[in-house]
Parts: sequence; C-alpha cells; structure tokens
Amino acid sequence: MKVKNIIIIVLVLAIGGAVLYKVVGASAQNKSAAYARSAVSVNLQVMKPEQFTETIPVVGSVEANEEVILKSEVSGKITGIHFSEGTLVTEGTLLIKVYDDDLQAQLLKARANLKLAEDVEARQRQLLDKEAISRQEYDVAYANLQSAQADIALLESQISKTEITAPFDGKIGFRKVSPGEYITPGTDIATLVNDNPAKIQFSVPEKYAGVIGKNSIIKYSLEGMLNERTATVYAVEPTIDVSTRTLQMKVLTPNNDYALTPGAFVRINVQINAKKNVLMVPSDVILSESVGQKIYIYRGGKVESVVVKTGTRTNDRVEILSGLSAGDSLITTGLMQITPRSMVIPAKIVE
Repeated sequence: MKVKNIIIIVLVLAIGGAVLYKVVGASAQNKSAAYARSAVSVNLQVMKPEQFTETIPVVGSVEANEEVILKSEVSGKITGIHFSEGTLVTEGTLLIKVYDDDLQAQLLKARANLKLAEDVEARQRQLLDKEAISRQEYDVAYANLQSAQADIALLESQISKTEITAPFDGKIGFRKVSPGEYITPGTDIATLVNDNPAKIQFSVPEKYAGVIGKNSIIKYSLEGMLNERTATVYAVEPTIDVSTRTLQMKVLTPNNDYALTPGAFVRINVQINAKKNVLMVPSDVILSESVGQKIYIYRGGKVESVVVKTGTRTNDRVEILSGLSAGDSLITTGLMQITPRSMVIPAKIVE
C-alpha cells in the first residue's frame, strides 16, 4: 500500500506540474504578444558630430564677361558684311566694311603731296647746309613736310574707321543691318558677347556685409544643371543699396560648356560660417511644446523626452546646440505615437 500511494502521489504531482507549466507558459506568451501588439516600431539614428557649413540662399543673374553693341564711328554705305550670325569671332576679325573709295582717293593724293614735300625738304636742307638759303626758307619746307605727313595720318585714321572689327573674342548675335544700307554713328550693327568666363551678380542682406566679401565661396545652380558649381567672389560694391538694404557682389566662373547664358536666373548658396563637431537632426523630429522644443531618444531600453536648444536651420535639418550628445540614439519615426512611457521596438538603426 505504501509503495502504491507513493506512486499515486508522484503521478499527481507530475500532472499538476505539467498543467502549471502550460498555464504559466501560456500566460508569458500572452504577455509577450500583448507587449508586441502595444509596442511602437521606430527607427533610430545614432548621433555623430559632423562638419557643417552655414549658408544663406539668394538669387542672382548671369552676366557676360564682356558685352558690346557694335556701332560705326563714321557715316556711309555698307559695302561688306563679313560675319555669320551666332558664330564665334576672334579679336581683330573684320565684321563690317563701309564705303571708303573717296577716302582712298584722297589718300593717294596725300601720298603724292608727301613725296613732293619730302623732295623739297631734302633740297632745302642741302641748300641750308651750304648757306645758300635762309633758315626761315628751310623751316617753311619742313613745315610743309610735316603737314603732308599729318594729312596721311588723318586719312588713314578715317579709313580705319570704315572697318568695324571685333574688339575681343566672343559670340556675335543677330545683325541689324544689311548690305548697301547707309549707317550713321548711332546705328546698331550687332551685339558681341564674351561669356567664357561668365559673371554672376547677386545681392546679400546688409546684415551679412561683415561676414561675406571678396574671396567668399558660393555654390550655384540653374535649371537643367545636374550638380552645383563653386565660384569665388571677386568684386563687392563699396556701398549698400539704400532702397533694398542689400550689398551687391559678383563672381567670375568658367563657362566652357556655355551652360551659363547671360540673363539667366541662378540659385546661389553663399557660405558664411564653417563649424566642426556639430550635431544635426532632421527638422521633422523636433516637437514644439510650452516648455520649448523637444526630441525623443532611446536610452537603456526606454523612451526619453529631451528638451533641446536649436541653432542654424537648413531646408531639412536643424543644428542642436544643447540637450543632445554624440552617441545618443535619436528616434526618427513614430513620434506622434509615443510618450516617455511608451514601449518601442527599434526596427532600423542608422549609424
């Protein structure tokens, strides 16, 4: 009887233990499932110091390095047009020829007079050396020689003005005259533009006049440009524009691909301050409350609310001056679903 009773007791205890294990295990599983259902899945970003360059966005416009409207210095009929519209020309290239036949005839006559004056001056000098004439007679011959030389110089100058040449390398625009047309000094012929390198002019608010100036760095872009380009300020207007309270500046930049067309609109970021060891967070993780601005971090398996002081802002990021440290895990998603007492599950961690 005693052995039988012992066996029965052992069986009862074993069955009871198994039932208890199932009950406790089921309860733990239920609690774990309930936790998983109530916990919020969040992404974390581990904060690392970085270098940050503060910039201000402004707009500017492209200008040619050199630009001129070609005009004639003399009146006359056009006898030749020696350029094609929209082409590149080099400095000194003949572009327009104005009628000069009358001037050429006068030049021939002047050269004949010069030859005569030279012969007379030479004979008079020989006679003067022999004291066969007075000094006054020689001086008259010498004056006639100088007058003949001046006549030729004047005519050659007038003839040169009948040839309109390119004052610099560049691209010539549409012509506004035709062969045989009579032009005057006020007549526009064409526009010549040198836009490589190109200039970009822009203005910055006067409060930045002390931190932006010659040799400041800018980055610029325009429609259709895939990447930002860098340029350096080479000139600053010496005075503030009183109507706009801005300071005008210019940069000079290579334009080998001719992507910068004079008159084009340009977006510019002017660098004003470079900082090291800066903590930057996405702007949408900062929440505003009556006590100030806060963020959520994940520390020791718990959610913590931290009040922060912010600094410089960009389009999508904000500098954190205090309240956040390097190595902290910033919660970047699920912010509207959590509180400092919330249960969270890190789904993605960005180092």
